[in-house]
Amino acid sequence: MLSAAAVTQCRTKDVAACAAEGASLMAIQTNDPRITLAAGGYPLFVNGKIAGGIGVGTEEQDCAIAESVVFVFEELTK
Repeated sequence: MLSAAAVTQCRTKDVAACAAEGASLMAIQTNDPRITLAAGGYPLFVNGKIAGGIGVGTEEQDCAIAESVVFVFEELTK
């Protein structure tokens, strides 16, 4: 299953902000079961194209973990 970060090509934290009540993507998660609004999902790009995504659990610690993984991934795929 694709992660929400891969589907939207955005951090799930950013998607959640845009999906809040009254926002431009309000209730987007009801239209696509692959989309979750839990922070901690990050897209992975290779040469500017989506290659997948990483999703981790709780917000604060897991965002730090995901950002570290994305950094290493980007360094390895240059």
